[in-house]
Amino acid sequence: MRWALGEGEYLLRLHAEARENTSLTVTANHRRFLLRSFPLRVGEARDFRFALAVREADFQKRPPYRDGGIELEISGGCRVSAEIEPAELPVVYCLGDSTVCDQEYAGGDELTRCCGWGQTLGLFLGDRYALSNHAEQGTHTADCLACHFPPVQSRLRRGDTVAIQFGHNDQKQSFLKPFGGYKDNLIRLARLTAERGARPVICTPINRLIYVDGRLNDYLDSYAEAAREAAREAGAGLIDLHAYTSEAYVRMGKEAEGLFYHSPKLDRTHPNDRGAIFIGAKVAEELLRTAVK
Repeated sequence: MRWALGEGEYLLRLHAEARENTSLTVTANHRRFLLRSFPLRVGEARDFRFALAVREADFQKRPPYRDGGIELEISGGCRVSAEIEPAELPVVYCLGDSTVCDQEYAGGDELTRCCGWGQTLGLFLGDRYALSNHAEQGTHTADCLACHFPPVQSRLRRGDTVAIQFGHNDQKQSFLKPFGGYKDNLIRLARLTAERGARPVICTPINRLIYVDGRLNDYLDSYAEAAREAAREAGAGLIDLHAYTSEAYVRMGKEAEGLFYHSPKLDRTHPNDRGAIFIGAKVAEELLRTAVK
């Protein structure tokens, strides 16, 4: 299903009738999850509502990020009909790197597909917030300020939220030290967001699943602490994904490898579908918990 629509927010109403015992998965543009393996019995009919955003922004590295409308991919043994209409909806904008962005490869399975946590938020936000993911592979805070934030900034309204997670690529740049350019840029992003009446939320970077001498690595610890300080100084919200993922990996032990991209061998930085959903659930929980009522 595809609708040619301009930039903005939309309400999608979807009706599904199961032709067999099945499960229903629905993704929108760039493999953004709306439903995943939702169980339906033969003859069962269900109605769903989702908030969606059409993003028309050209980024520095990948111009095809333009949505050009809304396209749905639907799997499962169901008859499906859908209606879509413009709607006044608050938006959650994501700014970040490859651990957040829309990873589009749809082959393989939930272990062997790379997935950014930003593209999973629709599973949990439903029709409360439209999602506009402006994260991109390889980006750092300086890239974001120059290329990714301006189209977001121009559209921000009161009631919107901007979730910001960087660190993995800042770490590779000598001018983006944790308590230097990196922290300064996070503060600037948060303050520019607040100036538009929107809510900035800084996320500490998810940890890498690397053990050194039997202990989980501390490669991103200084960036996580700098992000915490930036949130305090800017008066922004904070979601401590570094602590959340670090604690989970230690608790899960060897099973934590099931949260990471498995092709061609285990990638210890990027989540797979399962890992991105695990992280996205935490982000959505915190965003909804701290939302202004």
